[in-house]
Amino acid sequence: MSYPAIIIRNHHERRLAKGHAWAFSNELKDVPKDIQPGTIVRLIREFDRKTVGYGFYHPNSLIAARVISRESEESINADFWRAKLVAAAERRDLLAKRRNAVRLVHSESDGIPGLIIERYNDLITFQIVSAGIEAIKEQIVGLIDELWKPRSIIEKNKSHLRKLEGLEQIEQIVKGSDTETEIYDAAGTKFQVSLLEAQKTGFYLDQMENRVAARDYLKPGAKVLDLFTNEGGFAINLAKAGASSVVAVDASKVALEAAKRNAALNDAQIETIEADCFDYIRNAKDKFDVIVLDPPSLVKSKKELKSAMMGYLGLHKHAMRLLTPEGILVTASCSHHFTRDLFLDTIRKAAQDTKRNAMILEERGAAADHPILAMMPETEYLKVFVLQIF
Repeated sequence: MSYPAIIIRNHHERRLAKGHAWAFSNELKDVPKDIQPGTIVRLIREFDRKTVGYGFYHPNSLIAARVISRESEESINADFWRAKLVAAAERRDLLAKRRNAVRLVHSESDGIPGLIIERYNDLITFQIVSAGIEAIKEQIVGLIDELWKPRSIIEKNKSHLRKLEGLEQIEQIVKGSDTETEIYDAAGTKFQVSLLEAQKTGFYLDQMENRVAARDYLKPGAKVLDLFTNEGGFAINLAKAGASSVVAVDASKVALEAAKRNAALNDAQIETIEADCFDYIRNAKDKFDVIVLDPPSLVKSKKELKSAMMGYLGLHKHAMRLLTPEGILVTASCSHHFTRDLFLDTIRKAAQDTKRNAMILEERGAAADHPILAMMPETEYLKVFVLQIF
């Protein structure tokens, strides 16, 4: 099969040659007219016209091409995508033995840019954020059904990233009727999930290992504050691990109702409070031995970096003010725009402003089913620090 050829300007092909998966619009030249969004193109070097890869092209996006293969491809068809899906899922085999909810495909990191697939027990959700995958959505759904034979397949296509590719927002059941199931993490903590109504792709699986790891820093009888608790992942794990009290705060009534159900499912005692978490911690006076800060992304673009810096600085200052001597702060940022160094800067500044010392006990990231492509820093988005404040 012949694919339209697009030239990469001299020197700009080097990043792709090193393993990065994106070519930007200002790096391309002599683009044929009338190429539709999502079309598979052949990327060639300007100086010798040799092929460096194949990718999805988008004429109206800063990310103009997303690499799907670096090999000579005669036909990118169902067999091609089947092999990619199988390889991605096999990388999760060991993790799948510890819990029954796993991200099977993680977009660029698995060489399938713009596609996320998650398995929740015997249900599957998927999200598409690139026009290229959208163009073969029916084929992808068919392969999901063929490979994993789920009871239901749920499309979770509500993401701001879809807007950047000119794609509509949609959530629907594409196979079956069941959308609720029970999952568990490596510690045996159980969660009831309602996949059609849930946020993002169904559950925040990227924090599954971190919620369990937080147990290691809990002293018996500790008082815990879990801000942005969502469905109670950290709160319930810490309650089960021996906390004397757990206060779980979120602005979403729906999320808190889910947290209450999950607490009951685990016979765990937590207090839920519906409130803006920034306001709550600003006005709080009670002291805590452990505070968890796991806000949603505060940085969806670089222009929001300054406001995010101020947001995290405020959260960290108030958390340090409320922590008992040698208390534990678990803090997370889930935006790749907000780098590790910027995140650490807010921690250092907060410690200086509150005249506290902050010791990094552990640095963590996303769970193993959300792998980082070493050659592509953009795939490293979740930063988690466990700190002792004294």
